[in-house]
Amino acid sequence: MFKQLLVPVALIGALAACQPPSAGGSKELVERIEKLEKKVEALEKRPAAAAAAPREAPPPQTEAYKIPAGDSPVLGAKSAKVELVIFSDYQCPFCSRIDPMLRDVVKDPELKDKVKVVFKQFPLSFHKDAKPTAKAALAARDVGGDKAFWDFSEKAYANQRALTPENYSVWAKEIDINVAKFEKSLKDNDAKFEDIIKTESELGAKEAKVRGTPSLFVNGWELRQRSVDGVKQLIKEKNLGG
Repeated sequence: MFKQLLVPVALIGALAACQPPSAGGSKELVERIEKLEKKVEALEKRPAAAAAAPREAPPPQTEAYKIPAGDSPVLGAKSAKVELVIFSDYQCPFCSRIDPMLRDVVKDPELKDKVKVVFKQFPLSFHKDAKPTAKAALAARDVGGDKAFWDFSEKAYANQRALTPENYSVWAKEIDINVAKFEKSLKDNDAKFEDIIKTESELGAKEAKVRGTPSLFVNGWELRQRSVDGVKQLIKEKNLGG
């Protein structure tokens, strides 16, 4: 098990070595790699029984969580009765893999106009670029509406290694919203966006027991099979209509 953990660390080190000396953050990356190596060494010293101890499974959900859509960005028909809510983090690699599925849901012949996707912000504390990117996505929405929000989100997920203020402006231009207005909104509404992120993160943690990302719910029921077919199955299983 621990030999497998060492492989990604070695790969990260190899990639870091390929960076030119002028590349920003190389020193920080080396320090992070060293910390990872120390953690792996500590894990290797643990007794095998303790390392292999199974995690306690979460209790089965017995009723739908109450997750109001509120004023969160919507993808698909706003009149749709079935809500697929996602709590997401722009720096989370698993969230980037889920994003295309969300778009497939609202295009699916059986689900189109019946299911809408509602986006809730849930940036994790150890992803330093997640919250700034969330604010940038909200600024894009402030200028260009929900379409701009989802277009910006798509850019961010596709470029997770390049989540920088400079690229936020580049992406704003690429999704055809006014860059000057975008940058002004991002600056002027920082406290407002901070509050939105805090509120949505607290909602997820308190009402839906969200601990990681992505976390998805269909009309309050956790979606474990994260696919278009999984959405259809859960709708049928819980008799959610739509």
